[in-house]
Amino acid sequence: MVSIVEVVKDESTSIYWSGNDPELMEQNESLQEESVPLKAKEASEDSPIVKRLRYLAEPFPRNAYRPLQFLVNGQLLTGGISAMTDSQIAIEVKQESKDLNEIRTLNLQEIEEVFWKGTPFS
Repeated sequence: MVSIVEVVKDESTSIYWSGNDPELMEQNESLQEESVPLKAKEASEDSPIVKRLRYLAEPFPRNAYRPLQFLVNGQLLTGGISAMTDSQIAIEVKQESKDLNEIRTLNLQEIEEVFWKGTPFS
């Protein structure tokens, strides 16, 4: 049995207004100043494991490094990366005792370690 999960990436929207209202322009400038450090902070806070996962989700490594093992809450999941967004990863988990694959969607922060051939992937 195979479960298929569709991953959709949302695009952000911006609101624009016309006119030369100085108060609105001032509010817009302050909002932009606040949002830039947050985005920079989020990008710089990627843990080493998240950086490895981003690499492993690219087309060539996704196929070359199979099967991977993911340590999640003290449990090892064996399989491969099927999709990845900014905050989540979809893993095609292979069940050794059964002939079925399932896709699990996890938050990137839940993954404690990634193993390939029994050793931590670096």
